[in-house]
Amino acid sequence: MFRLLSFFVLACVISTTMARANNILRVAVHELPPTFGNPFLANGVPSSFVWLGIFDALTRLDSDGVLKPGLATSWELVDSNTWRFNLRQGVIFSNGEPFNASAVLNTIEWLVTPEGRRSIIGNEMRSIAGVEAEDDYTVLIKTEPPDAILPSRLNAVFMVAPKAWQELSPDGFAKTPVGTGAFSVSDWGETSGTVIMDAHKTSWRAPKLDRIRMTNLPDRASRVQALLSGQVDIAGNMDIDDVAFLQGEGFQTHAYPNFGVMSIAFRLEDSRDGPLKDVRVRRAVNYGVNKQAIADALMLGTTVPSGQPAGRRTFGYNPDIAPYPYDPDKARALLKEAGYGNGLKLTFALMVNRLPGDSNIYQTLADQLSQIGVDLELRPVTFPSWISNYLPGTWGDDIDGFTLSWNALPYNDVIRPMEYYSCLKTIPFYCDEGLTAQVVAAAGDMNSKSREMRLFDLAEEIHNRAPSLFLVEINEILAASPSVQGLRVANRVAVYEEITLSAE
Repeated sequence: MFRLLSFFVLACVISTTMARANNILRVAVHELPPTFGNPFLANGVPSSFVWLGIFDALTRLDSDGVLKPGLATSWELVDSNTWRFNLRQGVIFSNGEPFNASAVLNTIEWLVTPEGRRSIIGNEMRSIAGVEAEDDYTVLIKTEPPDAILPSRLNAVFMVAPKAWQELSPDGFAKTPVGTGAFSVSDWGETSGTVIMDAHKTSWRAPKLDRIRMTNLPDRASRVQALLSGQVDIAGNMDIDDVAFLQGEGFQTHAYPNFGVMSIAFRLEDSRDGPLKDVRVRRAVNYGVNKQAIADALMLGTTVPSGQPAGRRTFGYNPDIAPYPYDPDKARALLKEAGYGNGLKLTFALMVNRLPGDSNIYQTLADQLSQIGVDLELRPVTFPSWISNYLPGTWGDDIDGFTLSWNALPYNDVIRPMEYYSCLKTIPFYCDEGLTAQVVAAAGDMNSKSREMRLFDLAEEIHNRAPSLFLVEINEILAASPSVQGLRVANRVAVYEEITLSAE
């Protein structure tokens, strides 16, 4: 046994030394992109763990959530329905194709086709009416109706190599994606569970690394162990309880804002006549959860309770809206008034081990809601299962709510979660025509201050109508070995091209 253990330790040391000698960064993530490299079929993690390495958009977010130039160096509003984007010159795709106005036209023109509109990104870009080139490095994008945050929205539209996209078709491109980013995928790890990304040395954001090996380790304990044993250099989605331990072992930990509010969405737009269709029940559930205790005890004071669709760092956050206070007596009174004085049963479909403390938080919900007469069943689901039900709205008849944060990324604008909590979602789970009209009006208000006031009013109405159980603002935690240098997180993903590996 001693010899076997010594051999295992030696193998880990050799593996670590070789990886550093070969300038290979090893990353552990909780999930890999379920749709491979088609960048229009998802928005955000886990897909962006890989996609932000291989693709670029016209704009991008920095670590503070501020919009910065990407493949566009600048942009301006021509009129209320037209934006002009000046493109970065000298950029090439990883297959050698040039990036220019034709590439932008190819990408956006596909998104406005019927097939493109059915994709997640196409649906979120539904305001785009057309695109045209003024010259090789200037494009005009037209919207209908006016879209005040189009530059922010375009942060989610990754540019694809035109020739590769047309020749391979979307399905073929997904397996062999071609972008302008710092890396390109050489192996999706369908059997190994490890995606391999090789350096795109001629990228406009040329990397310092030669390769990234990204391994799927869904269990958080496995990611921690992989760090401790030297099998990986970076591990994401750490829990709050891991921080002190990992720091004590000499590892770096980085806490960064998610720019979202942890919540559970209520299903309110189907033929089911569930109790949550009564706003009194929805408010009772919010009053029945002690969010301050969650923030203080479970999250160790690293976050704050929330009662609105935006966190403090997001445009549209209304500082005058307080979270629902913990008031079990009021919760019980509301349930009795709604006809549920003897209690009720709810079932929530929840993804776990995706946010710090989420498993403990969900168990706490069940315990606290039981004290007001709500029998809560927690039903765990995987991300592929969640998204396959979320997009078409095909949750089972017994599901009353599901994991869905008020996620402002990648725009860092509250209009994004307001839109998917509205009739604008292809198959909505919450559809209030009056609120939706206000969301559309806010999206088209080109005056920043006026638009902010509209968003403040909307946030208050959403708070009062309680289409979700609001919980706490989200922070996420990433851990890394001391050998990782230049680590920075933007849009929830490490900025890979800035990372270097030092010999310890």
